[in-house]
Amino acid sequence: MKICEIEAYFDRIYPPERRSPWDHDGLMICADRDRTVRRVMTCLDVTFSVIEEAVAGAYDLIISHHPLIFHPLDAVNENTMVGQKVLRLMQAGIAVLSLHTRLDAAQGGLNDAFASSLGVVPESGVVFLPEEPYIGGIGTLEEKLSPEDYARRISRTLNAPVRLYSAGLDIRRVAYCCGAGKDLMDQAMAFGADAFVSGDLTHHATLDAVEQGMTVIDCGHHASEKAAAKLLARALIALDSSLLVTPVEEKRGGEIIEDLS
Repeated sequence: MKICEIEAYFDRIYPPERRSPWDHDGLMICADRDRTVRRVMTCLDVTFSVIEEAVAGAYDLIISHHPLIFHPLDAVNENTMVGQKVLRLMQAGIAVLSLHTRLDAAQGGLNDAFASSLGVVPESGVVFLPEEPYIGGIGTLEEKLSPEDYARRISRTLNAPVRLYSAGLDIRRVAYCCGAGKDLMDQAMAFGADAFVSGDLTHHATLDAVEQGMTVIDCGHHASEKAAAKLLARALIALDSSLLVTPVEEKRGGEIIEDLS
């Protein structure tokens, strides 16, 4: 299996047209698209620990969710963390393919996996942002839960710290967005959500939402997208089961942190 064949496969199942307008992903590092791939590592972020594990294991390709190179680089040298990573990967001959918001948006992708982990049955046809029609979602729980009980359930399921901003009302209708969903809070309220669950939420927007009667639960960016490595691994194995594919998931503990101010 060649790098170019893997790239074309992911372009088919996660079309670039479905990534957000501001996004940058795809083949980040590659010296030879015709190179044969036998060992692949999948991950959420291309961290130094992921890179060193890939080097030690003689991997040919890393497939990440978050792009290794997101902002334009003025230079590739050791003066920046991204530059250091690029140099290390190039020296080791390891290619990097990143699949970002198009993986979030795909049917069965990260946003759907996040909804499932939240216990939400999604509604179809809901569009929060016309310019990003595939991002975020809303649905219902099987039963009503108090904000505290629901936050604890999420913390246990994701094994992650959770910050709860409780509006004090039982929750049945839940809006959600994997990653950073701060731009969807107004839309979630407009669609009648009892709660909004996402990561990287801003303090004042959160308090405004609570004062209007919507509970907000911030589970963190990492926890909301921790399924990425396994999703990417399963997709790649479906293409070629002869590949050695290793999903790498950073493990973090879970606890509830309540902030009701």
